[in-house]
Amino acid sequence: MTAQLLRLGHKLFGKQFFPLGEVEGLPLPPVQLSMVTWQKQIDDVRKLELRDDDIILCAYPKAGTHWLWEIISMLLAGEADYEPRAKELLMLDVTPVKKLRKLPGPRVLNTHLPFSMLPACNMRARRVKVVHVYRNPRDVMVSMYYHLRQFSLVQTESLHQFCKAFLAGTVMYGHYAHYLNQMDTFIKQNADLPVFNISYEEMKQNPHSIVRKLAEYLEVNTSEALIADIVEACTFNKMKKVDEAKEQIRFLGLELGQKLYRKGEVGDWGNHLNEEEADTFDREFQKDLQTGRFQFQYTI
Repeated sequence: MTAQLLRLGHKLFGKQFFPLGEVEGLPLPPVQLSMVTWQKQIDDVRKLELRDDDIILCAYPKAGTHWLWEIISMLLAGEADYEPRAKELLMLDVTPVKKLRKLPGPRVLNTHLPFSMLPACNMRARRVKVVHVYRNPRDVMVSMYYHLRQFSLVQTESLHQFCKAFLAGTVMYGHYAHYLNQMDTFIKQNADLPVFNISYEEMKQNPHSIVRKLAEYLEVNTSEALIADIVEACTFNKMKKVDEAKEQIRFLGLELGQKLYRKGEVGDWGNHLNEEEADTFDREFQKDLQTGRFQFQYTI
């Protein structure tokens, strides 16, 4: 299957297409040295011992992970000061588990991995807080395309070709609908372990309300003044500027955090897809989505 993915990539994007590998059927980016080290990382993550005060932030790539991670960190600290580390340094996907074990609590762990690759049993046993942020798939696709181009990992000028790969599930971390299906299954099977679900679009529309609800879910004391300070500190432009000074993980010679930001808008897909193309995209995406739990907003 890995060879098929690479052949498809070469067909769609040329010889220098994103060099995806595959573990357990999931296409994964080259943030590990090989698929063997990727498999070891996933095996270690599944066995990761969790703590009662751990928080796990889950999101498909380009759905809003960084935004929520910074907000959660501020709420736990009780002040609107930026976390000096990049979120990748607490990311289950890339940080060796032996390093994660040494981190002081509370740990705000974050990941793009699906639930089948997470320490689900320990999550239940420890009743850890789980925060999930999702975003409308049209904007996710557009944002991912430009994100990968920044790293020179997508050697095509055609977003429409990339869209085909996105809907085929051959992009990094696989099909977004499959990710959401697994999230929905976990929620259904663990009704006594509440998951805080929030959409990127809701955060853009009502940031004060969402930060307040998130504080209640995390069971942290806060004030309206602190909420306002956090909302202001976590605006797109301010976070983009602050991240340039953070300690970063390097990837292909580049610092990841400095390549995370582009527009942060809702509805940017409209600059790339016409109405007919958007309708076709939705029909194809819905073929793989098996849940109605997540309501997508395409404009605000």
